[in-house]
Amino acid sequence: MSRKIYFISHNNFAQGLKQAVEMIAGKQDNVTAFGLMPGGDPNAIIKTIEADITDADEVLILGDLEGGSVCNAAMRLTIKDNVTLVTGSNLTLALQVVLDSDPTHLDHQIEQARTGLKRLKLKVSSNQDDNFF
Repeated sequence: MSRKIYFISHNNFAQGLKQAVEMIAGKQDNVTAFGLMPGGDPNAIIKTIEADITDADEVLILGDLEGGSVCNAAMRLTIKDNVTLVTGSNLTLALQVVLDSDPTHLDHQIEQARTGLKRLKLKVSSNQDDNFF
């Protein structure tokens, strides 16, 4: 059984996500990215994915936006037992699924990606000297 990962998105987000993953984790031959361009047909992307997979493949699709046209089109592939669709993808999740191929870890990987979403703000203490930076 081979593992195939697809990043799908509006515009170039999926390609950028793949490039960022490969910058950190190296070339990923089992990852393919598809972006829906203005005027494009999301069903064409899904037909391409469908033609590339078999029932023997373990397929993970990371989509950008729940309810978006690309993810809505991809939903029809989830009728197959070997296809999983996750929306709201980010770099944390993409790296985790690429580096850890155990499908039983997916729920934990999703939770880890959620906990990485934080508002950060540098707070300067009045106790710090002026040469802090």
